Amino acid sequence: MDQLLSRSAEFENFVNGLLGHPETQKSKRTDGARILCAVVMEHALSIKILMHANAFTSALGLLRLQYEALVRAHWLIFAASDIMVDKLLSELTNESAQAANSIPMVGEMMKAMEGKAPQNALQPLLEFKENSYRSLSSYIHGGIHVISRKKQGYPVILLENVLKNSNQLSGVAGYFWSHQTQNPLIIANAMASFKKYQDCFNYLTQDN
Repeated sequence: MDQLLSRSAEFENFVNGLLGHPETQKSKRTDGARILCAVVMEHALSIKILMHANAFTSALGLLRLQYEALVRAHWLIFAASDIMVDKLLSELTNESAQAANSIPMVGEMMKAMEGKAPQNALQPLLEFKENSYRSLSSYIHGGIHVISRKKQGYPVILLENVLKNSNQLSGVAGYFWSHQTQNPLIIANAMASFKKYQDCFNYLTQDN
């Protein structure tokens, strides 16, 4: 576990380097997507910190938040209407916060991206939603999973899978942002990282 945490921190630094490259066409959409990718990486860092502190329940809860930030970053670029973009990126006031309540939830965002987002961008998001999203709800809402694990303990293999899933979400964020730069070298570097750091993942998230 210590080795995986160390390698995960190394991979996190790599992805943060990718996010430091500017986008080719700056817009409200890319501004929002960049912020959300930064949130993805903040959650990734927090998950590792919590695991170091043996706060495993909180770490698992953050995995779902990391995923939702990543989905919203993709949705902003590929599917959000101009009206929704304006709502999400408006200055925070009581009125704008109320208006933002109409922004779709994760399931609706995923449906909206069908046929609009590239399939190799959408596929890892769909796989995570199918395999992990529902069980993570238990950690958000204090359900059967969290009660059972808190009582019986967290198996090391479960914690390793959580960390690897978090790394995969971070990697998708880096790959996603590399395409906003439209720089072939940066895109190729992002793609190559999935093999370089393959010990950090449960599977290779991007293969083309």
